[in-house]
Order: sequence, then C-alpha cells, then structure tokens
Amino acid sequence: MLVRATRLVVTAAAFIAGFILIALMLLTTADVAGRYFFNSPITGVFDITHFAVLAMVFLGLAYCGFHNGHVAIDIFYNKMGRGVQGFLNRFISLAGGLFFLVIAWRTLVQSVDVRAFNEASQLVLIPFYPFYYVLAFGAALFAFVMILRIFFPAVEKPDTPGGE
Repeated sequence: MLVRATRLVVTAAAFIAGFILIALMLLTTADVAGRYFFNSPITGVFDITHFAVLAMVFLGLAYCGFHNGHVAIDIFYNKMGRGVQGFLNRFISLAGGLFFLVIAWRTLVQSVDVRAFNEASQLVLIPFYPFYYVLAFGAALFAFVMILRIFFPAVEKPDTPGGE
C-alpha cells in the first residue's frame, strides 16, 4: 500500500516535470524564433528557464530513484557477497535519505528569509520563495523514496525494462 501510494506520487511529480519540460521547449523555440525572425525575443525567458530547470530536476528526482534509474558504479560492488551488497544498499539509502531530508529542511528554513526579503528574479521579478517550496518538496520526496528502499529493497535491476 505504501509503495503503491509512493509510486503514484512520484509518477505525478514526474508528469509535472515532463509537462514543464515540454512547456520550456516550446517557450525556448518561440523565443529563438522571435529573436531571429522578428527581432523580438520574449522577455524573461532566461529567468523562467532557471526556475523551470530547478522544478524539472527536483520533481523528477524521486521518480528516477523509485525506479532505480540513477547511475551506479559497480566495479567492486559486483565482487561482494549478497549480504554485503544488501547492507551497502541499505546504508547508502539511509545516508542519501538523511542527506536529502537535510536539504529539504534547510531549503524550507531559507525560504522564510527569501520570502521576508522579497527576493525575486532580476528581469521579470518572479518571486523566489515558491521555487524553494518546489525544491523542498522534491528533496523530501526523494528522501522518502530512499528511506523506503531500506525497508522495501528494489527487486529488479536498474536496467530491467518496465521498471518495478
């Protein structure tokens, strides 16, 4: 039940990230076309691109982690016994989960100051603080996935088609 609910949430976050990617692609295409054909670029594309990439990365991170899509260097790992591999997987999941929980926590703490000081992008004055919340959500979701992997280790290998 918990794994199924997590799959639903990480998939929804990944769809949002995908939608942002498509919107960013269309925006960039329109900006380039406007710049070169009409000598009229779209104002603020640079600022929007920064925010969009941040949202795409942190909303897609948990999906990738849930489906074991992250890069793993296994030069020595494959030479170890199954017990050691299991221990290492759980230890790395715990360490990564704690690390991303700290990122989420510190991002939320920092968002209070960012909102209080009304920090915004330079060109179109988009406030920063909502994107701190997106970053914190994505980091917390990835941390949850990592910690979930301690108790529900991945059954399939990362290169197995079809995910989990």
